[in-house]
Amino acid sequence: MDVVHGLVFVCLFLIALCALARYFRNSPLPLVCWVTLFGAGYGAFQKFAFNGLPRIQLSPDVILYIMLPILIFESSRKLRVKTAKAVATPSAVLATLGILVSMFAMALPIWLFTELPWIDIVFFTAIMSATDPVAVTAVFNVFPVPEKLKTLIEGESLLNDGTTVILFSLLFSRVVEGRELILRNELLVFALSVCGATALGIAAGWGCMRVMRSWDALKNHFIGPLLPLLCVYLVFCAAQAGLDISGVIAAMAATITMKLIAFNYPRAELPARGELEFYRGFWDFLGELANAALFFILGAEIGNHSDQIAWKLLFVSLVALLFARSVVVYFFGAALSLGRSKIPLAWRHVLNLGGLKGALSVALILMIPTDYPYRNAFLLSALVMCLFTLVVNTLGLRLYLKKAGLEEAGPR
Repeated sequence: MDVVHGLVFVCLFLIALCALARYFRNSPLPLVCWVTLFGAGYGAFQKFAFNGLPRIQLSPDVILYIMLPILIFESSRKLRVKTAKAVATPSAVLATLGILVSMFAMALPIWLFTELPWIDIVFFTAIMSATDPVAVTAVFNVFPVPEKLKTLIEGESLLNDGTTVILFSLLFSRVVEGRELILRNELLVFALSVCGATALGIAAGWGCMRVMRSWDALKNHFIGPLLPLLCVYLVFCAAQAGLDISGVIAAMAATITMKLIAFNYPRAELPARGELEFYRGFWDFLGELANAALFFILGAEIGNHSDQIAWKLLFVSLVALLFARSVVVYFFGAALSLGRSKIPLAWRHVLNLGGLKGALSVALILMIPTDYPYRNAFLLSALVMCLFTLVVNTLGLRLYLKKAGLEEAGPR
């Protein structure tokens, strides 16, 4: 498309987005679900009825380096520090040990009922371990849900996104590039990636706030809301592309560091309430726009998908996904409840239904070379899992929250 046609297309997309937000505001499904379905309809219409429409494709680099940092910033800045501390242990357990258990619990049924090699199955299930809390958070905005539970789901999602990207890199070198994996070395790489990303994020967040304070930029309507975003993008790129460590964890650490430092500034140096609302509104708008664009593109990829469907793998993968999530949530929920990090049974039901899949998993599969023999089969399975969990799990969660009375209990 040339510039004019591209601009018209973007404007029409935003008008359609506004219409969806207006007419489906009372729908049982959150807006992101309707945006995904709208994207799927657009992709199918473009493919089968009118191929003169622009073809929308899901680019992994766009997701990783443009959309993911703003979404990490959006989620991290809304974490309440005191609440996050209370749920830090279960979030970390679910995002590390939980992912490993999920990988193998999901891989076993696929290995038993398909003819795929074990290592390729584990590669696929590692990719599908990432969760997306966007639609769940939208449901939480309708029903009163304990703050700790919301923070637990969002914290788990942030951390396991980082873990998933690291596991993808490690297994990619074995499955695609044919390198030998040595467990001791890989564990060391994993630990260095997490620790290095955390240290980089803390340093970047501290440096950004020093610059903002020295420039007297906290009350500047241009620099104030912009510089923290630039810090997050730069630290993500430096970690992910430059140092080959977790960009997700680095961006999360930078955001939380900036937030903690801002808490300790004298009140006179901080923006007035109206200015803070402007900053938050600007960041909220960017986050919601990135989410909408991401799920529309995800839907368009579903509608455009043209490869032959491996029905057996598709069905087995979906059942294995639901099985693995249940194993992780109820096993670790029961184990954690033996100590101080108690997770009530009602919360475990919400955690189980809240294990939605999003565009990060699809983006990672798209990063696999096209000559990899199982790429298209994995891609279609991932697309179906995303759509299924976005619609079915979200509706199930909404029905459950209507009946369940969730109390503010849980980890202390």
